[in-house]
Amino acid sequence: MAVDRRGRSVGSLAVAAAGLVVSLAVRPPVLASQVSLHAALGARYNSTLVHDSIVMPLDVRPAIGPALALSSDLPLAGPWQLELLADLGTSPLERHDADGSTARITRLWTLGLAVGLRRQLHPWLDGRFAIGALSYLPAQSVGLFSNGSGGVIPYGSLAFDAAPAPLARHHLALELAGDLHKFLTPALRSAGFTESRVVYRISAGVRIDLMGSK
Repeated sequence: MAVDRRGRSVGSLAVAAAGLVVSLAVRPPVLASQVSLHAALGARYNSTLVHDSIVMPLDVRPAIGPALALSSDLPLAGPWQLELLADLGTSPLERHDADGSTARITRLWTLGLAVGLRRQLHPWLDGRFAIGALSYLPAQSVGLFSNGSGGVIPYGSLAFDAAPAPLARHHLALELAGDLHKFLTPALRSAGFTESRVVYRISAGVRIDLMGSK
């Protein structure tokens, strides 16, 4: 089925990205000494995926949930670093009705793989922008995902890491990140939605340097 093919495709991308990060980490000392590895754990807010007011106003959006990111940085010319990023998030997908009631639809997972550029903006502040591919992975094929998730979606992200001295001594930083993408599924098209909705996600959390921190 199409869903299975998409699942295998996303899984293959994830394995390839993880393999690349690992291979860079275990490569000979000259390259390995230039590579840095990081992990970030935070909470993510997701804007509305669907808004409908034809019969009764309602919104469908994920609740705030955890997000985990793994990244590897490689030095480039000048102040820039190449960053490879894998991002996994999960949260309940909920329907919010006009009367204030909320109903859970399913559990939603997202997987993002991206390539970006990072640079130091201040001795204690780094900035990064990246572009990549995002996939929605619902636990059940129901509602707006009844005919699949719509495949892999391009997205762009921007992040800032602040590491004042007390945190930097412990290889920690505070991270604020946001990204944008367009959202539309086959089931929504069948229901009469003709245009993709711009969706944004904002996450805040802690990033830890695992290897090669400056």
